[in-house]
Amino acid sequence: MKSGRVQACIDYIRFNQEAEGFVFSDDDDSAMRGILEGDVTPDQLIQEFIENNGLDTNYTPPAKEGSFYPHTNCLVNFFSIKERAKLRRVEAMFANIRSAEILTEDPKNTFDFEYLKSIHARLFGDLYPSSGQIRTSAAAKRTVFSNPEFIESASEDIFSRLRDDYYLKNLEREDFINDLAFYMGEVEALHPFRDGNGRAARLFFYQLILNAGHDLDWSLVDPDRLLEADIAAIDGDYQLLIDVLEEVIS
Repeated sequence: MKSGRVQACIDYIRFNQEAEGFVFSDDDDSAMRGILEGDVTPDQLIQEFIENNGLDTNYTPPAKEGSFYPHTNCLVNFFSIKERAKLRRVEAMFANIRSAEILTEDPKNTFDFEYLKSIHARLFGDLYPSSGQIRTSAAAKRTVFSNPEFIESASEDIFSRLRDDYYLKNLEREDFINDLAFYMGEVEALHPFRDGNGRAARLFFYQLILNAGHDLDWSLVDPDRLLEADIAAIDGDYQLLIDVLEEVIS
């Protein structure tokens, strides 16, 4: 991978880390570069993290692997972590490692719901047995997302339309940005997973952007501004998101 692309991927991973409220350290930078440049494998880094942090690998599956541990807001996980702060740190590191891994691969040509689910499964599959699975309960965060019983049918509408639009290839920049904002808002409203929706959708659309012949400079994106734009897009107001994309899409 060329140095310019390595830095672009680092900027993307840094954005995710800081959007989750964590500092992206020099050690994080070095580890992610190691994956992107082929000097270390993602599996090696994850195993080292498990050993260095003394994570408990004696996992016993509960009756409902897609649920939360009783009296906690921690999803059932392979390390039986029941402290939210600790779980978020592990989650962020594993997702960053798998993001770097995915970014070393050529983007897929078929950007469908199955691909979105596969991204979620890879980002969080080292931690959660429920990764990649559609949520079965209602979800809301400053807005109400799609009801679980409608996720499958709504996803068919969204991704069949995206397919018919040739995954936004061969569009002029203005049209590309307008259509991209629409689909980003639709997937944000779909919110198909219990957790990790933003990171899974973000990587999905980053891959789609590259596949369509464009690029996005993540070093220019403000996480808070993007969040506000995403929320507005859920309600059908795409202008804030269009404004953000106008500044960072090349």
